[in-house]
Amino acid sequence: MKKLIKFSFVIVFLVILSSCTKLAPKRSEVEQQQVKEQVIKLLEQEYKQPFEIESFKYEYKTNYEYSFFYVKGDTYGTFKFKIKAVDNPIIEMDFEIIDNNELFSKYEQNEPVKGLVGWFKKNQLSQLYCTSLRMYYKNLTDSNQKVKQPNTEIAENFCNNISQSVENSMYKKTYNNLHSIK
Repeated sequence: MKKLIKFSFVIVFLVILSSCTKLAPKRSEVEQQQVKEQVIKLLEQEYKQPFEIESFKYEYKTNYEYSFFYVKGDTYGTFKFKIKAVDNPIIEMDFEIIDNNELFSKYEQNEPVKGLVGWFKKNQLSQLYCTSLRMYYKNLTDSNQKVKQPNTEIAENFCNNISQSVENSMYKKTYNNLHSIK
């Protein structure tokens, strides 16, 4: 009887563990290329300037979450981009798009690349340019360097025109305070 109880416990435990893993499909080379092309196209449409990919990587792996009672694993892909503005070299965008069906399945279920790009357009696209300018100021502050004109002025004017002012950002204020003392 004890063996039957132990065996039943092990079976129930394995069933619970197997149900805690979610698996998103791995993207083919063609799909990865489509995502790259569409992301660049969206950036160029949104910011009305050319961009180039400096680096791109697609990682497909399982990320585990541990608890006392269970192990949960989610397997999905991550598109990692480093993109630079051709006309303004201070604008470098480092971002990731997580290829998790739960995040973007409501956008396009039959066309997964379209759904992924739709999610990116709605949730990340509008913030990338001005966030990269803020990070530029942070890096200048950390390395104690001076801004590169006229690139910063052009980027700030662009952000002001799309109502994402960098003027009041913590990083620019810190930079200005650091360089006004000297």
